[in-house]
Amino acid sequence: MKRQGFILGLFSVGGQVLLLRELVSSLNGDELFIGTALCGWLVAVAIGAYAGGRLGRRVRPEWLFVIGAVLIPIMIVAVRLSPLTVTDLTGEIVPFITSIIISIAAMFPLGLLSGWLFPTITNRVIFPVTDAIVIVYLYEGIGAFVGGIATTIFAGGLVSTFTLGAIIGIIVLASVFVTSQTARIVAVSIVAVILSAGAAIIAPGVDHTIDEWKYRQYDILASFDTRYGHETILSREGSVTLMTDNTIEAVYPDVESAENQLLAPSLYHPGAKRILYIGRPEFGVAQLADSFKTMRITALDPRKQLTSILENIIPIQGNTILIEGDPIAYLTTHSIVPRFDIIIVNAGEPDGYQAARFYSQQFFGVINGWLADDGILLIPTGYDTDRYIAPEKQDALAVIRRTLAVSFPHVGLWPGTMTLFMASRERELDVPMDSLAARLDRLDYIPQYVTAANLRDRLNMMSVERLDAAVAGGEPETVTRPVLPHYQALYRSLTDSADRALLHAVMHRPVWLIVLPAAILGFFLVMIRGVRSRARYGLFLYFIAGLVSLSLELISFYIYQTMAGSLYAELAALIGAFMLGLAAGTYYSHRIGDGPLEFPALIMLLVAVAIFMGMYNRIGPDAALYFHACFLFVTAVATATLFVGATNRYYGEILDANRGTGYAWELVGSSIGALFTLTLLLPVIGLTWLLIGLIMTVILGFAGAVITAARA
Repeated sequence: MKRQGFILGLFSVGGQVLLLRELVSSLNGDELFIGTALCGWLVAVAIGAYAGGRLGRRVRPEWLFVIGAVLIPIMIVAVRLSPLTVTDLTGEIVPFITSIIISIAAMFPLGLLSGWLFPTITNRVIFPVTDAIVIVYLYEGIGAFVGGIATTIFAGGLVSTFTLGAIIGIIVLASVFVTSQTARIVAVSIVAVILSAGAAIIAPGVDHTIDEWKYRQYDILASFDTRYGHETILSREGSVTLMTDNTIEAVYPDVESAENQLLAPSLYHPGAKRILYIGRPEFGVAQLADSFKTMRITALDPRKQLTSILENIIPIQGNTILIEGDPIAYLTTHSIVPRFDIIIVNAGEPDGYQAARFYSQQFFGVINGWLADDGILLIPTGYDTDRYIAPEKQDALAVIRRTLAVSFPHVGLWPGTMTLFMASRERELDVPMDSLAARLDRLDYIPQYVTAANLRDRLNMMSVERLDAAVAGGEPETVTRPVLPHYQALYRSLTDSADRALLHAVMHRPVWLIVLPAAILGFFLVMIRGVRSRARYGLFLYFIAGLVSLSLELISFYIYQTMAGSLYAELAALIGAFMLGLAAGTYYSHRIGDGPLEFPALIMLLVAVAIFMGMYNRIGPDAALYFHACFLFVTAVATATLFVGATNRYYGEILDANRGTGYAWELVGSSIGALFTLTLLLPVIGLTWLLIGLIMTVILGFAGAVITAARA
């Protein structure tokens, strides 16, 4: 039972993380679908747990492990090819509602198996019920700790997602054949190692073949995973295209884009020499900079493996220095010497929180420290403002304009097919057109697109005033209320009427906000009524444990990524801290005995949330990892203690209860937290009110525990 509980945790977390990575990669790198995918996973686990408890001992866990081992690599391939069910156009965005359906459906099979396994394993011990449930939960936590650390460290770093999925499947399959005999253990281990090595050798070819199916119109120059997503380098008719997470990140040659990014700020700062570039400079900007003898570019990007491959495809000169590192992590932890004349933030479209952090008020504050007093910040965007500016596009543009205005006294815009934002502390950005034309003539480079004739048309008074009017107002993008990804989703929804109706309802008519607290309160009132409410209230405690813990885990990941520049290796430490806390809390609370563990658990959870709420924005980048790891560890200890307390209440008095019911209710709470916390609540009510809501939920849980404590 202990070994199978450990393998269950390894299988569940490993499969879940790999599928989440593959879903984000296949759905154009959009993190908004992590919430819906997690919701689908957790609902499936809850259904499986309840159904498995009803079936009792009629299904052997070994059968389920064999099915799961085979399904992991199959589902990874299915997810990667899932966009082909909608479109075969390279880089085309999958509609929002379609992506939701894909993300939920992709997680369901493995989630169902994971949930089914929990009661199936616990049913191997007939009595006592509470010991069986808590022991499996404990070893599942240990297995999840190992699986979370291993998956986060190795996936994309050393092996591809598909490779690691195959290896986890092999390990799960091997566990079915292991017995207590030493010879059997050695033989199975040797076979598992040989099969894993074979998977590592074969998998790169499989990855390449999958991308050949997806991008049939192109030649595949390279296909590989990094810690940050899936990269594919395509070639056709002399051009090179970089696909990152099924989205076109850059194309070479693209002279028009390079001129917009480099020449536009140079016209306002003719003597600029030192340039900081956030993004990939190889696709035109570095080559254009070589035309200027005194210009030097320092580029920041964390994908070292991509850099080494691009060196052989698009070589660049020594005028560009590439630094490996997350831009936010690097800029917040290194000294500012020297300051840069121009900073170009080419972070891509703000589809998710990972990209939107580069448009936030906090990030612009960091950039301000690296920019010379008369320096210029440039933000190129993919929004076309050459003609009609749709209301959904206006919302996104207004957010960027308003956020820049908070940090910089001078903000300028260039309309066009590639709308540009420029900002500066001291340098004026209302230079007359004749002066810009004269500066163009003095360049050592003859532009093809940013020419005097084109600028006169692009920067005519009517176009500029129309754009200024369109972006007036708005609200700033902040860490505590990141609205830009949702406005970007609204903008993309123009091509799909169902998407547009759903997103408008979420962002502009949030009547649905009443539904969630009303449902929780209704569930609470049902659980505290009746003479058997003491035991029945255990189900509400299970629900609270899942809802609050997963919400806090997602919030912590979001804050760390946004404010400290999370790397996946660091995220492994955070996942590990949470899983270790679950195991530790389960172990010690189970040893304590049958006391009312829910009371200290809820108090611990309440104190942890209150401390986090008061301190998360006061922690420097150097201490952020330790702060969030400690917070997640304490949160997990409290959650595990609450789980044991709920188990003592419910199963201590209802001996013939379905052994999957409590686990299922915890997962229902977790699924609601996964769906609502970051995807819906954060951009609508903001982080402060979100944390206050979680505090009120914990207080409600404590009050109910007190009310029902004395009832039989």
